[in-house]
Amino acid sequence: MEIQLDNAKCTKLSWLAPVQLKKEKDAGTKAVSEDFLIEAYTGIPVERWWGTLAIDVSGIKAKNQIPILLNHDPGQIVGYSTKTYKDKSFFVSGLFSEITDDGKKVKGLADEGFPWQASIGVQPLKIMSIEKDAKEKVNGKTVKGPAEIWLESEVFETSFVPLGADGNTSVSTFSKFEEVEQDKEKEEKLMKITLEKLEKEAPDLLAQIRSKAEEKGLEQGIETENKRIQDVLSLSIPGHEKLISELAFDKKTEKAEAAVQVLAAEKRILTRKQEELDKDGEHPVTPSSDTDNHSSDKKTPATKEEFDANEKLKKEFGDFETFLAYQKSVDQGLVKTTKRSV
Repeated sequence: MEIQLDNAKCTKLSWLAPVQLKKEKDAGTKAVSEDFLIEAYTGIPVERWWGTLAIDVSGIKAKNQIPILLNHDPGQIVGYSTKTYKDKSFFVSGLFSEITDDGKKVKGLADEGFPWQASIGVQPLKIMSIEKDAKEKVNGKTVKGPAEIWLESEVFETSFVPLGADGNTSVSTFSKFEEVEQDKEKEEKLMKITLEKLEKEAPDLLAQIRSKAEEKGLEQGIETENKRIQDVLSLSIPGHEKLISELAFDKKTEKAEAAVQVLAAEKRILTRKQEELDKDGEHPVTPSSDTDNHSSDKKTPATKEEFDANEKLKKEFGDFETFLAYQKSVDQGLVKTTKRSV
C-alpha cells in the first residue's frame, strides 16, 4: 500500500559504503577520470526499530553532479560527483576539489592510505508500507512486513567520514537522520516489556520508581486541591461567606457548582424579602362616600362648573383636567389614598 510521506517511519537516511580511491589520473589524456568510486547501495534490506527498510535501486534518482562533503557539513566541501549510475547497485564517482582545504585534506589523507568511508544521504519520494507478515519482493530479495519500501528516492549528497571501511559488505551501518516517533501501540508494548523486565530483574529499582511516582501524584493532588479551594473562595458574595467557606473546604465542590449553589441561596433571600414587602406594604384604599370627596359636605365634582365652585380643589389641583386625571388614577387603583378632608 502506497502511503503519504508524512506517514512514513523514516524521511531521511545516511548509510556507510566503502570507497575505491584512485591515486593517479589517467596519463596522456585530457579525459577526466574519477578520484573515487562509491558503491552507495547494493539493495539489501536493513532492520530498523520499527521494522524493515528497503530501497528499490531502480527507483533511485540523483543528479550526475552532487556535493561531496566532509561529515555531512555543507561548509566542508570536499569535491563533487561527476557521475551517478545504477548497475544492480547504485554508484557515485567523482573528483576531489583542488582549491578547498577540506578537499586537499581528504585527498592527502587518502594518498597516505587513510581508510575513508563514504556516507550517502538519501530521502524518499514514494513509499510502500507492508503490513505485518505480508511479503514483497524488492531488488530480487523478499521483504517481510512490517516494512517500508522506498519505491522512488533521491540521493542528495555524499560525504567522507573517518570510519574504517567494512570489506565484507557495501552497507556497514545505517545512521538516523529523521525517523518518526513510534506509534502509541508500540509505545505501550515497549512500556509493558520494560515493566516486566524491571519486576523480574530489578524489583528494588521498580519500587523506587513507583514510590517517586506516588510522591509526584500526591504533590499534583495537593496543588489541584489548593487551586479548587482558591477558585471557590474567589466567588466572595456578601451574605454568603459561611456557605462559600463550607463549599471551599468540602474537598469536592468545584467553582461552577459552588456558584450555582450560592446563586440559589441568594435567590431564596430575595424571594423572602419580596414576600415580606408584599405583606407589609400599603394597598390601594377604595374610596368611600365620606373619604373620596375633597369636601366634607359635597360629592366629587363631575363637571367643570362644580370644580370651579370648590375653592379647596382649585387651590390643590389648579385646573379641572388635572383633577380628572387624578380621580381616574384613584379609580384604577394606581394611586393610594388615605383618609383626608378637602
